[in-house]
Amino acid sequence: MKAFWVLISASLLFWGSPVAAEFCSVKSEGKDISCIFKTERTPKDTQVVISYTQQGWSMMVAVFLKEFAMVEGDSRVEIKKGPTHTMKYVTTRRDMTTDRRMMEAPVYLVSEELLHDLGSAKGKTRFFLSAEKPKEVEVEIAASLFEDIDAYVEETKSVLGDLFQQQ
Repeated sequence: MKAFWVLISASLLFWGSPVAAEFCSVKSEGKDISCIFKTERTPKDTQVVISYTQQGWSMMVAVFLKEFAMVEGDSRVEIKKGPTHTMKYVTTRRDMTTDRRMMEAPVYLVSEELLHDLGSAKGKTRFFLSAEKPKEVEVEIAASLFEDIDAYVEETKSVLGDLFQQQ
């Protein structure tokens, strides 16, 4: 009888871990797993979405503008009292919102070091996104929106462990 309870407890522990996940979700009978970190839309009309791809960590910085800006190219992040990081540009998604503003969402490959630096930042974090006109789109985001990013990285690594071991 004791072995039965140990078996049930162990199975609940292993089965329950994805259920208790904060950033990762499983869909389609365990075949599709996604781990996403999102900031809420800030007062400056920006949203940051971070995920893990086969190429590495990716970050999308969606900005909502009155005019088309052609946000493309490598960009940088300045962390208050911290280092400046470069983000390698991949692509941009554009769309029009219902209030007739332009959404430009460039996607970048970023380092895990940048993610940890964002998680430990204080004050404001500034993104300088390369654009055609104006030359840069500056986005300022409260560092507190990234305070759970270390937990996100750890959860992603544990859930997608096989992906990390293949690299």
